[in-house]
Amino acid sequence: MNDQPSQPREPNSPAQMALIIAFVLFLWLPTLSIFFHWDHSRKLNEKRKLAEFPAWHAGSNRISNFIIGLDKYYSDHFGFRKQLILFEHAWKRQIYKESPFPDVLIGKYDWLYYSGDHMIENCQGSDLFCLQELHDWQSLLECRRDWLARQGIHYIFVIPPDKHRIYPEYLPEWIAHLGPTSKLDQFFGYMKTNSSVEVLDLRPALMEAKHSRFTYLRNDTHWNEYGAFVGYQALLQKLSCQMPHLKPLSPDCFQLQYSDKPGGDLATMLGQEQTLHEKEAVSLSPRPPLQLLQISNAPNLLGKYWNPERLPVITTNPSARGNAIVFRDSFSIAWIPYIGHNFNKVTYLWQRELDLPFIQAEKPDVVVDEILERFFCRSNPHELKLSEGWR
Repeated sequence: MNDQPSQPREPNSPAQMALIIAFVLFLWLPTLSIFFHWDHSRKLNEKRKLAEFPAWHAGSNRISNFIIGLDKYYSDHFGFRKQLILFEHAWKRQIYKESPFPDVLIGKYDWLYYSGDHMIENCQGSDLFCLQELHDWQSLLECRRDWLARQGIHYIFVIPPDKHRIYPEYLPEWIAHLGPTSKLDQFFGYMKTNSSVEVLDLRPALMEAKHSRFTYLRNDTHWNEYGAFVGYQALLQKLSCQMPHLKPLSPDCFQLQYSDKPGGDLATMLGQEQTLHEKEAVSLSPRPPLQLLQISNAPNLLGKYWNPERLPVITTNPSARGNAIVFRDSFSIAWIPYIGHNFNKVTYLWQRELDLPFIQAEKPDVVVDEILERFFCRSNPHELKLSEGWR
């Protein structure tokens, strides 16, 4: 019996040598990619600053700090890091229905929901208004309405609902059913009993419209173009109680088209906007003789800095009369192609507080005050009242 230790065998064929070389290159790929930038994946949605390459300084302690900094830099920048993380996100979503981000909830049939801002508590009805908060909302809105009325300006307060209000059936099973009462139920019930301010609940119109076609995007927080049009019609119908000459456009004024589009904001948060497509996304195009509105940005309006994504927008329509100001959030972006057909000029301002000097200078016929449900639920009406100078 031979007790001699066996000698390692050298590769004796080109195939074996090629396999060894390929394996070594594979191990070096992440490092080589740092220098050759082979990973062209989109930037990840990381809420932190990635480590920078450390500066070199002489000295034992500084060398140690350099090595620590180099390790952190490599951990944040090794080759194909972004692609590997995106693969992990897709794998968790498809196999386990698990979201890598706490603010994105994966529902049935790849429907995505925003779960930040206490959305789950709002769903379950465990986060409700107290009586004082309802009174504060009433007081704020009445101050706004009364001041505008003294200027001869109409006012309406509008709350587009969050997606889970209209499509609870695609929420995960563990959320179960929506709570019996929501903050919207409390607010609209309280205002109906205690105030004459015009407030608009868009839930009934959107719930009815969903039976004919989708009104919200599957992988975005927002309504689609059709849902926005339904909201526009409800808004104009409500405004016609104060301004009888206003009539909403008919769906027959538009041609509905369907196409697949990249995923929306929730898919982007997951880094899956190119794989989670918005299937059969609806778009509305004006039918002749209806013309596209003239739309322009106004970055210098109000003399303050605006986030580039939140610039004031102005639409003009020579064939209409009247002037409107819309205080808004991102949900009103989809209203811009519609409301301007009923007014000569519409100014859209992405801010929560009413700008009273601007309103006095502009002299609109109506102020539309739009706020999405989740922003409404977390806003403090008492602080808004103080910031606008009401007593």
